[in-house]
Amino acid sequence: MRVCPVCHRGDRTTRLGAHWRTLSPQARAEAPHLAPPALEDERWAAPLGLLTLGCALVVSDAWLGFVGLAGGGFWLVSLRDKVAQAASRRADWHRKRLCRRCHHAFLP
Repeated sequence: MRVCPVCHRGDRTTRLGAHWRTLSPQARAEAPHLAPPALEDERWAAPLGLLTLGCALVVSDAWLGFVGLAGGGFWLVSLRDKVAQAASRRADWHRKRLCRRCHHAFLP
């Protein structure tokens, strides 16, 4: 049993995800701080297209190809990091517990 760090009781703690699923739509609207993190729509086509265009321009001996390669590579790396951070937030939300006594959400 997990103990709440605020009220130091463990008899009324539950998983936050299970509690969220039992809430009515009205109760969910009143408690947005308990909501799961939003799924972000990552678009991979634009940075991959820029990277491909950069490769094509490098092959044709255009100096602009290096700019396209650098920009596309940087964009892909930043997008990868953004996806990793979103996955970490979702994993933390699934691990969180909720104290039904003091309504505090915490990581065990």
